[in-house]
Amino acid sequence: MTQAVRSNLVFLWLAAITVAVLFVAVRGQAAAERKVTEFDEINVRRINIVEPDGKPRVIISSRARMAGLYWGGKEYRHPTRDEGGFLFFNDQGDEVGGMTFSNRKNDGHSAASSSLLFDQYQQDQTLGLLYNEQDGQRSVGIKVWDRPDAPLGPVVELSDKLARATSDAERAKIRGEIGEIAKSWGPHPVSERFFAGKVRDDSIVKLADKQGRTRLLLKVDGAGVASVEFLDEAGKVVRRIPEG
Repeated sequence: MTQAVRSNLVFLWLAAITVAVLFVAVRGQAAAERKVTEFDEINVRRINIVEPDGKPRVIISSRARMAGLYWGGKEYRHPTRDEGGFLFFNDQGDEVGGMTFSNRKNDGHSAASSSLLFDQYQQDQTLGLLYNEQDGQRSVGIKVWDRPDAPLGPVVELSDKLARATSDAERAKIRGEIGEIAKSWGPHPVSERFFAGKVRDDSIVKLADKQGRTRLLLKVDGAGVASVEFLDEAGKVVRRIPEG
């Protein structure tokens, strides 16, 4: 074996050792940076899952610690939110839906509700799976809403002010400002276009026009009688199957 060959072999051997050492070091560093902790059981009141830039992606919370409204990664107060559950967020840190649930009894009255909602981009819910009950009167089904293309940001800011208001007069003024924004979105900015589910004893499918007016109603009532109704703009039945 020549001196040149021996030198090349030594070089390759040293290079291989160097690569191996670097691999072990990088792998060890990655393992040190990525910490995984296992639990058999934990009790928490809120979990915030956040992206590297700090914006929320998912929040899981109890009723007492539930988040407010998020817009652009900033949290605003919510004037009415009083349920625990999950909230979902997009890349900008805007709330884009969630899952909430409530079941209570107060002063002899029972109330329960659950919802899984998905929001339109920079707007409110456009698709939902909902259940509501008041003193045994139940409604459950799937809903689809029309929403305006205008962003919800100004309403979020006013909702924060509404949650902080300290007098009825101040709250009335803020609600009026929210109403003016809604008017700027058009005569029918929000309308329920579709519902399929159960209302009390009836199973129904309801289709509405862009103004939210029911135009087609398919129903099987509590007695098992099936019908199809066509309605005009005023809500009058213009044709019914079966007739009579």
